[in-house]
Amino acid sequence: MSKSEIVRVRTAALTNELHFRFHIENDALYKRYGEEPLGIATIIVPFRSSLADLGTALERIVKSADTDRIAVADHKFDTSFSGMSAYVYSCLNHFDPAVKHAAENLEVVLRHYGNIGKEAYRQELASSFNLLQDLRVRSADVTTLTLEPWMQAHEQAAAALAALLDERTGESAQQTELRVGRVRREVDTGYQNITDRIEAMINLHGTDFVAGFRAEYNAHATEYKNKLAQHLGRIHANKNKKKNKAGSPNATATESKSSSETENKTATENKSSSANAAATASENKNSCANAAAAANEPENKTAGETSTN
Repeated sequence: MSKSEIVRVRTAALTNELHFRFHIENDALYKRYGEEPLGIATIIVPFRSSLADLGTALERIVKSADTDRIAVADHKFDTSFSGMSAYVYSCLNHFDPAVKHAAENLEVVLRHYGNIGKEAYRQELASSFNLLQDLRVRSADVTTLTLEPWMQAHEQAAAALAALLDERTGESAQQTELRVGRVRREVDTGYQNITDRIEAMINLHGTDFVAGFRAEYNAHATEYKNKLAQHLGRIHANKNKKKNKAGSPNATATESKSSSETENKTATENKSSSANAAATASENKNSCANAAAAANEPENKTAGETSTN
């Protein structure tokens, strides 16, 4: 990879959840480093519009899934977030100056994200992921407040909600998937345009262009390339598992047994056919004998006594 190259992700192969999260997190980077300094102020507008449409389309899919289970999972997500936030805010009045100082540092992060529980499902999951990452960057403050158990509880609630959102049911969901596919392509086109522009700006201004952006952007993209590789690896493993199962000795034995049964059945049918042919020949022989006997009978029989064979 050249010094100016930007790592690109094959976004079309990502699952809906990873695809949306990847672009949401990319957009957070664009905002943080500034659209104007990055030279993408104009072309980012259609990208964000398509990204908003994608979020709406994904929400419609969610509505076709088990609404009650999702509502319960979302409640646990919101409760874990509000509990974690309330704990940090309560430490702002702590008697220990070190704890109070740590709480003040983490409060800045929480206020930056606001109440993510009010956001749409997919958006709140993406915000939660970014929030936890930013909190873990401040590991010393997290340790001082013993906040990690709260963060883990919230992370587990987010994972449970994400798993439910990935379930797709009903004909209406399938129809919405068609729209999701179209909007996904629009988002990906915007992503490619933005990446092309940033790469061109780096080539023009040098690798120091918007210091730190390229390294963070590439690290983020590499993370998702690895996730995609893992996802495709699981798919490939499952296919091989099914293929090996189909070609296992048990399957071969079953096929041989079936073939033997077919051969036995054919032999039985042939034997039965030969027996029928022999019986038919015997009947024909008896018929000829009867005809000959009738021909030798006395001619003085009356017409009424003569039987026709």
